[in-house]
Amino acid sequence: MAEACLETDESAFWMSRAVVSESEPDGITVDPGVLPIHGGGEGGDMFQQHWEIAVESTDPARAVAALSAAEHRLGCVLEDGRELPQEEALDLMADTDLYSPNYVAVDDTVPRVFMDCKGGMYPHMARTALRIVAEELRKAGIRQAHLYTRSASHT
Repeated sequence: MAEACLETDESAFWMSRAVVSESEPDGITVDPGVLPIHGGGEGGDMFQQHWEIAVESTDPARAVAALSAAEHRLGCVLEDGRELPQEEALDLMADTDLYSPNYVAVDDTVPRVFMDCKGGMYPHMARTALRIVAEELRKAGIRQAHLYTRSASHT
C-alpha cells in the first residue's frame, strides 16, 4: 500500500499521516512535516524525501547521545522497514536488492541525524527510523521531545 501512493501528489499527505501516528501525547511527539516528501510540481520535478530527524528537548546533550546510538542502527534499516541486527547487517545487505542508507551522521549543533538515501522515498524506512530515534531517546532518559525536519534551506 505504501508504494501505491509514491510519486503522486498524495505521497506527502500520506507520509505526514503515517509519521504523526508515531507520536506519544505528552511524550515524544512527531511533527507532521518530519521526513517530508516533496516535488512533483507543475514543472515535472522529481519526488524526493528529505532524510533528517532533528530533536527538540530540554537536554540537547542527551539528545545527541541518543542520536549517536541511533546512528549505527539507522544504517541497518532496509527500505521495507526491517532493521537488521548490526552484527549480521553487512552480510545480509550484500544478499539483498533492498536499499539501505549510504551514510548516516549526527550533527551535534542542532541536534539532528541525517541519512543519505539519495532522495529516495521509503515510507517503511522512515517509520522505522522514527521508532529507532524515539527508542534511543527513551534509553537516554529523555521522556519528552519533539522530532521534526528543518526546512531544506537550513541543511
